[in-house]
Amino acid sequence: RTTNSAAGQERAVSMGLLLFAGCLLIAFGPSAIVFLSAIAPNANLVVLMILSGYVWVCSIALSSLIALAIPVLQSTAKSVVCAVVMQEVGRYAYYALCSAAERRVRKLTAQKLFHPDSFDSILASGLGFASACALVQLGRPLELSLGPGTSYSSTCRAFSFYLNSAIHTSLLVLLNVILMALAVEGYRRRSRVRVAAVFVIHLLASSATSLNSQPDGCVVSLSLLAAVTLVAGVWAGKQLGWELRDDET
Repeated sequence: RTTNSAAGQERAVSMGLLLFAGCLLIAFGPSAIVFLSAIAPNANLVVLMILSGYVWVCSIALSSLIALAIPVLQSTAKSVVCAVVMQEVGRYAYYALCSAAERRVRKLTAQKLFHPDSFDSILASGLGFASACALVQLGRPLELSLGPGTSYSSTCRAFSFYLNSAIHTSLLVLLNVILMALAVEGYRRRSRVRVAAVFVIHLLASSATSLNSQPDGCVVSLSLLAAVTLVAGVWAGKQLGWELRDDET
């Protein structure tokens, strides 16, 4: 009996490790590849990524403080709107900070250290925002996935809670990078329409994730989030492609 018990515990630990590794790769695999291949070799991009992640953390913390200070904002819908507003304010503040730093650096050297409009900088900034968001959202589920077995709930009977969290995180990482690209282009062009569109897309994505709390809401939530990400990605590709052609001409 002791041998069977030890073997069972060993299998449970192995299953937990496999589940943890699978969720980790689903959520962070693509972003890890981008980081290692395009961002890590450049120290300036690493700084931008860390800075943007820090700005996201400050934005979401400030949003929580505002919701605590104003009880009327503690409902689900209003808290989502408040969080999205603060994140977009933080995104613009980050862009303004990098632009100001670049202007100061430009007086000292011709090297572009914090150029927020370049593709590499946008990628690093978007990945910083996305990674901070992903770590906050997936940190606890990843920790729980190391336990024996898996977990299903009435809100997601189609697949496990851990897999649902990992797929959501992967989509949110991609969406955050796309939103950063669209937002920076809007700031650079001083286009209120594009900035407003970024806010609307972000709000739709956040509203979709809130459906996870509804019975069997994970399938609907994932479908809506995937659709929003796809539409935003297609729009970003067209907009940025047109802008590149305009710049070349």
